[in-house]
Amino acid sequence: MHYDYIIIGSGAGGSAAAYRLTKAGKQVLLVEKGKKLPKDGSTQDFHKVINQGIFKSKEPWLDKANKPFVPEEYFNLGGKTKWYGAALLRFDPAEFDADPDYQCLAWPIEYEDLAPYYDEVEKLLGVATFPIEPDLKIISDKIAKQNSGWFSAPLPLALSKSILV
Repeated sequence: MHYDYIIIGSGAGGSAAAYRLTKAGKQVLLVEKGKKLPKDGSTQDFHKVINQGIFKSKEPWLDKANKPFVPEEYFNLGGKTKWYGAALLRFDPAEFDADPDYQCLAWPIEYEDLAPYYDEVEKLLGVATFPIEPDLKIISDKIAKQNSGWFSAPLPLALSKSILV
């Protein structure tokens, strides 16, 4: 079969790209390494997820010295979006700039090149920001007063505001 595009990963980014491309009449193959997560509540069981690691990949990788290690990776339908609560962050405009202190070159594109796509996917996925929780705001305000350069901002989540009710 012929595909115009092959997208690796079925998380928020891959799914949104596949949606947009298919709406444009393109033939898209969306590839995901993992399986569908169970709906039996086991993904919310701290002991199973953290202590037993039953959803973590057991697949060994090789480091630069060709030594095997098992990274903390999850491969499942829906990608890491399923594990990280649909937090959909944008890169900050400054992150596209060169960083000579770390010998990093600037990106070949600018934030403004991606902004329309950020806007589109956020609309598609219903991204909303939520207020900072009161206890966390107290801590954040104390850190900000120390002139550390740290600041807090609402987290953009692909969740309905109706969950606040």
